[in-house]
Amino acid sequence: MGRWEGVTRIVALGELPIAVAFELSGDELLAAMDIQGGIGLELVNVALDENRIHFELESPFGQAIWDGEVRDGVIDGEFTQAGAEGIFRLERAGDPEPSRFRSEEVAFTNGEIVLGGELTLPDGNGPYPAVVLISGSGDQTRDVDVAGFRLFAVLADELAEAGIASLRYDDRGVGESSGDGLQATIDDRAADVEAAVDLLRARDDIDAARIGLMGHSEGGMVAPLAAGRSDGVAFVVLLAAPVVPGTELLETQQELLELSGTPPDQIEQYQTIQRLVFEAIASGQGWDDVERAIRALAHQQVNALPEQTRQALGDLDDYVDVIVSQDMEAWQSPWFASTLQHDSAAAITALSVPVLALFGELDTQVRAGPNAIAVSEAIAASDVPSHAVGTVLGANHLFQSASTGNPDEYDLLRPEFTPEFLDLLLEWLGENVAR
Repeated sequence: MGRWEGVTRIVALGELPIAVAFELSGDELLAAMDIQGGIGLELVNVALDENRIHFELESPFGQAIWDGEVRDGVIDGEFTQAGAEGIFRLERAGDPEPSRFRSEEVAFTNGEIVLGGELTLPDGNGPYPAVVLISGSGDQTRDVDVAGFRLFAVLADELAEAGIASLRYDDRGVGESSGDGLQATIDDRAADVEAAVDLLRARDDIDAARIGLMGHSEGGMVAPLAAGRSDGVAFVVLLAAPVVPGTELLETQQELLELSGTPPDQIEQYQTIQRLVFEAIASGQGWDDVERAIRALAHQQVNALPEQTRQALGDLDDYVDVIVSQDMEAWQSPWFASTLQHDSAAAITALSVPVLALFGELDTQVRAGPNAIAVSEAIAASDVPSHAVGTVLGANHLFQSASTGNPDEYDLLRPEFTPEFLDLLLEWLGENVAR
């Protein structure tokens, strides 16, 4: 059913922009929502019965419920949450412009893991230079759709226009790929990339001597690791890649809580939980302290809710149990421990191929200043034959033209890269790859 965009109008509160992406998985209708800076939030109790549609969002402030009717390309109906009432209206977002370039569905394997993806090919005759596109954290499909901006689909077309083929694929457990992202370490993700490189090297229309890796955000941590383990990688491009130690990165990202208006006492509790998690991962002990801290914060947040909202949540102890279980699953996952402890600078220092690293000046998730310094220092200690490190002015984490760079701004921005980003990227590729 695609992506739908519009507003929820709540009595006495005004309009709230929302977007909902619907997808059929077999006979099941799935949906995810972008709302108030939250991107891709999973919706529950999604149902479509003839022209009636229903979906809900689980929230600490009470279950948010949308119930409406689909007609003439519009969804409208009623909204309720913990006594608040309103109406909503969604219109189908314009379908993405189809790529004018050739593409092929592909699949490759890493052990028992099957990864499904798409290969985009330039015009003309090969063999072409190629890149493997590596996504950031979270469960990403091959296009990396963030608030309607399909980063990797757009990037694939830009690369094809420059004469470069690209392979992008669904993360483990998403789309056409098997496995579970939380159970995959950063080494597992690097092995997935190596399998993608092997697929490209086996094709007659790809120049095996000109295959590179391009990683965005956490994908920029995976790329140097995979390149260092493979003889078939000719260059590496890092886009908003974290290079400072994981603990420093996460401590910096705590600033996002302040920007979102989180009360100072809760920020302090989040910081305490984070410190306890770091200690537990380092020592293997102390997880009981982590769980107690998470539970205490969850109880505090629930108890601060209005009485009507608490009643709507049902059994509060059961509700808190769910929150604690979800948080502990993420904190204790192989994925989190491996990314926290990974030494990105060392992986870059081990490289001996050309490297480009670009950062967004307004990026609030991976700060340009400290990470640009860290990557420059790592390259200076390496055998990298040539490199460029740059900061794109006015750009956010997704390399869009932005005002603040905060994630809650994503829904308000045009779904396109800033021209300066594309100029820097494609010029470097033209000089180092597509020749």
